[in-house]
Amino acid sequence: MPWSDHHRRAARYNRWINTNLYLACQQLSEQQFCSDQKLFFHSVCGTLNHLLITDLLWLKRLANSYPILEELRDIEFPPKLNGTISTELDQLWELRQRIDDVMIRWTDLLRQDDAKAVIEYTSTAGTEYAKPLDATLQHLFNHQTHHRGQVTAVLGQLGVDYGETDLLFMPGEG
Repeated sequence: MPWSDHHRRAARYNRWINTNLYLACQQLSEQQFCSDQKLFFHSVCGTLNHLLITDLLWLKRLANSYPILEELRDIEFPPKLNGTISTELDQLWELRQRIDDVMIRWTDLLRQDDAKAVIEYTSTAGTEYAKPLDATLQHLFNHQTHHRGQVTAVLGQLGVDYGETDLLFMPGEG
């Protein structure tokens, strides 16, 4: 399998599982969605905001080398990883869909030569880095998986069925 196919699959899985997760979150009351659930970013709302902020941050970093952010340039997002874009699930869902669609279209454009690419960026703490594109993309998708796992644990504790999460059950994969 070409290296880029892994990221194409990850982007599609990402959209599928985010869709399922947001549908499950619609079953939460506003209080359940926004209250402190002892997650790293406190609430389900805080965690979903964090994921959007970090995805936008990584896409902005990638846009320094690849023109992928054009359709997301209108989005202003907090500079802090624990910031809030919105406390409204519908608004977060709209942005999530836009970001996931960009990720899919962008990974579809990856070329074999991109396997050697290095992404240079400055962290939120001001440290400069140069990291391989392949590892950067893997980090981007793994980061989401980590925090989605926290949210699904809370959903389960609240009695919300969030559905299947295994890649092999994604439509078209099995």
